[in-house]
Amino acid sequence: METGFRRFSVIIAASLLASAAWAQEDDDILGEIISPDLERREIREAQIDSENFEITLFAGGVMNVEDFGSNPLYGAALAYHINEDVFMEAAYGQTELGESSFERLSGSAPLLTDEQRELSYYNLSLAWNLFPGEYFLFDRWALNSNLYLIGGIGSTAFADEEHFTYNVGAGVRVLTKDWLALRLDVRDHIFEHEIFGEAQSTNNLSAQLGISIYF
Repeated sequence: METGFRRFSVIIAASLLASAAWAQEDDDILGEIISPDLERREIREAQIDSENFEITLFAGGVMNVEDFGSNPLYGAALAYHINEDVFMEAAYGQTELGESSFERLSGSAPLLTDEQRELSYYNLSLAWNLFPGEYFLFDRWALNSNLYLIGGIGSTAFADEEHFTYNVGAGVRVLTKDWLALRLDVRDHIFEHEIFGEAQSTNNLSAQLGISIYF
């Protein structure tokens, strides 16, 4: 009986050793199958500065004033970021009007003098950061960005008159550094005038590319 017990013990020990060897072999094969060989990228992400004020200079813009064509637009804006989602902005812009469609078609004397063709506007607006996200450049840089909606009220001055103005639009801001951003802004400036003899409401579109600095 003792001999039988020894044989049984040897068989059990051999079985355990074989199971352990097979398990080790299976782990090695499984590791080769699922072990990823990836090269990790180092991405530098621009973070917005902790300051709440933002000043923007617009120099590459264009404004289409209804009946007066499209003309270069220049301006500046000062914004205060109330929180991560909402900011207020005061903006100023100016352009010089071209000939009206009536002047071009009729060939009559100019309706406005050179001084009267100088248009300027200012407005106070409230904006909402709608879609925060990121842009990736060359697999090295991750740039924070957001799409925002904006609207407000103000005044537009030209032809020796001032016109109460609504503005609505949208824009996108891309942070290149923690204190520097690029902004593309599109607006519709809605106001009423009587230059052609009767009151008419006009939609005047502007688009401008600007550089923003946080302080």
